Amino acid sequence: MFKTRVISALSMLMVLYISFFVLNSWAFIALSSFVSIIALYELGSVLNLKLKQKIFLWVISLSAFICFYYFDIANINIILFASLFFWLLIAPFHLLNKFLVPSNLKVLLGVILIVPLWISVVWLFLDNKLLLLFIFISIFIADIGAYLFGKKFGKHKLMQEVSPGKTIEGALGAFFLNAIFAFLLSFYVSVDLFLLISATLVITGLSIFGDLYESLLKRMSGLKDSGSIIPGHGGILDRIDGFCPTLPIFALILNYLHIFGVIL
Repeated sequence: MFKTRVISALSMLMVLYISFFVLNSWAFIALSSFVSIIALYELGSVLNLKLKQKIFLWVISLSAFICFYYFDIANINIILFASLFFWLLIAPFHLLNKFLVPSNLKVLLGVILIVPLWISVVWLFLDNKLLLLFIFISIFIADIGAYLFGKKFGKHKLMQEVSPGKTIEGALGAFFLNAIFAFLLSFYVSVDLFLLISATLVITGLSIFGDLYESLLKRMSGLKDSGSIIPGHGGILDRIDGFCPTLPIFALILNYLHIFGVIL
């Protein structure tokens, strides 16, 4: 199982590297769109959507992406603020109370989970590729830290009723490894160490929260994984759940840094 996970992870990293650095921007946009569409498909099963609801989810999500990317990219903050509101207020309330999502709101939930992620990953790639890479690496390190420290030292459950496999020790390991990453990175970039560590810790916290929230949705549907497209890892949604809150929030921050002239 571990060998399969490693091979799958290395394969995904290779595809990401080629689309990120070797090919032109359209390759990355195409890859991001493919991943987002697969995630939408898996989310339809996780949310137990009926066929009409699934079609409606795909149509709304694709229309929103096309609208913001091709016609209204300057007003990306609209969808990013919607994502911020969801992740800071609605998702925590849902995670704590664990109530069933009403059927007529499931499509809206699917849209707010995937569309801001889809738009923000493309916008960040076109606007600040290095920041996007930094977020990617931080989330990968958080996953590795949580897995290794949880496997070795995990005794106290983080949220057993939501995700029995996740431990407090694993979460602390994720924060610890990312703090080390930030410290080492500070020797190579002209960014304040405190800012780097703060950013990696926020990214780690958001990615863990995104992972827990997707676990809640799967548990409510009686699913262990969102899919089986990635050997040893499950579905696409299982791999990008940590990105769902992280990328839209950081895209919003970056956009306002542009607006206020902090970053040109």
